[in-house]
Amino acid sequence: MALFVLASGCAIDPGAQTQPPAATTQAEDLADFEKAGLLLRQGKPSESLQVLDSLIDRFEARHRERKGRIYSARTRTESLHYMTLAAKDRQNAIDVGPTWGHAQYLKGYALVELERIPEARRAIERAIELAPANAQFRSELGHIYQIDKSWTKALEVFTEAERATEFSLDDEKVRHQTRALRGQGFALIEMGRLDEAEARYRRCLALDANDPVAQMELRLIESLRARGRMTLPGRPTPL
Repeated sequence: MALFVLASGCAIDPGAQTQPPAATTQAEDLADFEKAGLLLRQGKPSESLQVLDSLIDRFEARHRERKGRIYSARTRTESLHYMTLAAKDRQNAIDVGPTWGHAQYLKGYALVELERIPEARRAIERAIELAPANAQFRSELGHIYQIDKSWTKALEVFTEAERATEFSLDDEKVRHQTRALRGQGFALIEMGRLDEAEARYRRCLALDANDPVAQMELRLIESLRARGRMTLPGRPTPL
């Protein structure tokens, strides 16, 4: 799984409140985030979850009395987008920096590893509340709906994830786009909509000609058509 380079918290007008955390607090938050990520990479989701719960509890306590919207953006462009949305709705808003949102994302990931799917969905939904324009968070939610075999909802969420790639970093954009398109394609196959699924996977290959999952799924579509079938239930969900 991918971890993240996190920037310091910032808020941008209009309608923004600025209260960056103290340097020592920020360093502690980042250290716990990195520790949780390391534990996940080591295959220790339960231990990672303990660290993440403590970190998230600190964020919740720190901002419990705050009025208005709280966002957790990675870039100034994403932050400005959130502040503009809040200003249009005549709401105060603050961007607390990326650590909180990504901690929620890691919590969801850990809970998926532990097969605690309803809790994982709630954790990722909270991450999306904090960073609604984060394509990676939305694709993870789409994956959870795949696990639940909620194909219509998975297609909807992966489509939202594709739209959110507008705010992905340049070196991540293609990866986020192909992830969202593969999620759409998988759901469409399960729904028996092979032509639409094929179109999604061909868009993947237009972005990354070596995408192995897209290539595999296109071969599957050819096989299903040759056998006169529209879907292949019961198969595992690829990333």
